[in-house]
Amino acid sequence: MIVLFETGSIRLMCKHVQLKDNTYYYRRRVPKDVRKLHKDPDSGKPKAQLFFSLKTSDKVEACRQAESHTRRLDALWRAYRERNGAVANPLVALATLEANGLGPGYAKRHPDDPTIDHFLDYYLPSHEAYEPRPKLTPQEQLTLDILYGEKVPRTLSEAKEEHFALGKGPKNKVGQQQFDRAWSLLMDITGDITLDCLNRSHANEFVRRLVASGVGPETVKRYLSQVRPVIKTGIQEFEISMNNPFEGVVIPNRDESPRKPRQPYSMAELDAIQAKCRETDDQRRWAIAMLSDTGARLAEIAGLAKQDVFLDASIPHIYIRPNAYRGLKTKSSERRVPLVGAALWAAQRAMQTEGQALFPVFQPKQADKQFNANSASSALNAWLKGNGLAREGQGLHSFRHTMRDRLRNVTTPQDLANRIGGWENEGVGESYGQGYSLEVMQRYLLKIVRPPERGSDDTAIGRVA
Repeated sequence: MIVLFETGSIRLMCKHVQLKDNTYYYRRRVPKDVRKLHKDPDSGKPKAQLFFSLKTSDKVEACRQAESHTRRLDALWRAYRERNGAVANPLVALATLEANGLGPGYAKRHPDDPTIDHFLDYYLPSHEAYEPRPKLTPQEQLTLDILYGEKVPRTLSEAKEEHFALGKGPKNKVGQQQFDRAWSLLMDITGDITLDCLNRSHANEFVRRLVASGVGPETVKRYLSQVRPVIKTGIQEFEISMNNPFEGVVIPNRDESPRKPRQPYSMAELDAIQAKCRETDDQRRWAIAMLSDTGARLAEIAGLAKQDVFLDASIPHIYIRPNAYRGLKTKSSERRVPLVGAALWAAQRAMQTEGQALFPVFQPKQADKQFNANSASSALNAWLKGNGLAREGQGLHSFRHTMRDRLRNVTTPQDLANRIGGWENEGVGESYGQGYSLEVMQRYLLKIVRPPERGSDDTAIGRVA
C-alpha cells in the first residue's frame, strides 16, 4: 500500500501496490477458496499470493492499473464463488486458463505444447483407466471449449457494458434509477449468465415477479423496455444467432386493445382554462397556460430554464432543448416556438421568479433528486379535473391534440404544424435546410390565439399590427 495523496488530515491510499527498484508491482494475497484459479507455472502448486510488475515508475499510473487489476480479480473471485453446476461462467474459464499460462484457442494453435497436458491432468476429474470418464460440469466443458478454440461466450454484463458504450443507456439520473431497478431484478433471476443461456423462462419469471409485487401491467411494460434493448444490443454486436427472449413477452391482464384517444378541448373549454389560469395566477397555472398556446409536452415546458426564454427578441419565443433539468423525448423535439396569447402572458410572469429554472415549483427540493414531470402531471391534471375544466379523456396532453386541430383549422401546412409541436416530419427532403422561420410560425400561431376575457391584461396577447 502506498500514499497517493496527502494533505493535512486527509490521506488517500492505494492498495496492493509496492515500489521496488523504481518500478511499481502489484501484490495481493489470494484467498484459500480461489487459489485453484492461480497456479504457479513452475511448481504447479496454487499460489497464495499474486506478485507481478506493473511496468511503470509513475505512481498515478501504477494506482490506475492496480485499481483495474483489483476490480478484475474481485469480479473473478465473486463469479467463482457464486458458480453452480447448472451455469458456466466465461470469466472463471478465462481466468483459469490465464492462471495456467493458457488462453482462448491456445490448444488449437499449439497442439503439441506439454503445458496443455499438464493442465488437463490438473484440471479434469481424475479416474482410473478402467473407469468411464467422469461427466464434465458445464464450467469444465466451457473452459475446454475456449481452450480448444470455441468462441468465448458473452455475458449479460458484457451486453450491458456494450449497450452503454454505444450511448444507448439512460440519459439522466431518473432513467438510470429505473434501469438499475429492472437490471437488478434480472440479475436476481439469472445471475450474470451468458447470453446464449438466456431463454424465455427467464423473461416469463421476470414478468411473474413484477406482477406478484403488485405493480400494474404498464409498469411491467416499462421494466421490460429497460432490459429488452440491452439484450438486443448484445445479440447484434456479439453476432449471436438467437432470438431475443424478452421480445413479445405476454403481460397478464394487460389490455391489448387500442387505447382510447385523448379528447381535445373545445374552444369554449380552452377559454375557460386560460381564464382560470389568469385568475389563479401562480406558477402551476402559468405552466398550464404555456401548454395551452404552444402545444408543447409537459416536460418540455415545466423543465424550461430561463436562458431558454427569449422575451426581448423581435419575436418572443422559447427554445426547447436539452438542459440541466431535463432532456428531450426525440431528436425532432428540439425547436424554437413563438410565444403568443396565454403562453406569452405566462412566460412573462414566470420570468419574474427567483432562480435559473423558469418554474422553480417543479424542481425537486432535495439536491440529490432530479426533475420528474410525472409528479407535476398528477397535480396539474387533478387541478383541471377538480375545477371542472377537464372531462373524461381530457388532460394536459389534450392541449397537444387541441393545438393540432387549431392549426388544421387555419390550414397550417402539415410540416409546419409538425415543427411547432415537435412531431417528426417524414421524407428525405425534410432533413435539408433550417426549416420554417419564427416569423412564419408566429403568423400561423397568431391566427389561432384566443383573446383574453375583457378586463384582463391585454398586453400579452402577442398580436402584431
